Amino acid sequence: MDFYILKKQEKLVAIPADEQNCKEYLDNGYFYVDKVAACNEKSALKRLNGRQNRYLRALWLLVIPVMIFAWRQLSH
Repeated sequence: MDFYILKKQEKLVAIPADEQNCKEYLDNGYFYVDKVAACNEKSALKRLNGRQNRYLRALWLLVIPVMIFAWRQLSH
């Protein structure tokens, strides 16, 4: 089942991917974050967090070698 992840201030909610229901949340001040496939709301929120953590790890794997290279170039 697909879920929309919505955010209002620091609160994340996962709702079934129904456009009418989503429009009601958007009218109440929520913002669209992502759409994920999961079996329930709790799993949908966990998947979003896992996806964000994966992006951060990939970013660090790119940034660290660049920083090491720059530091070595500047220290010589």
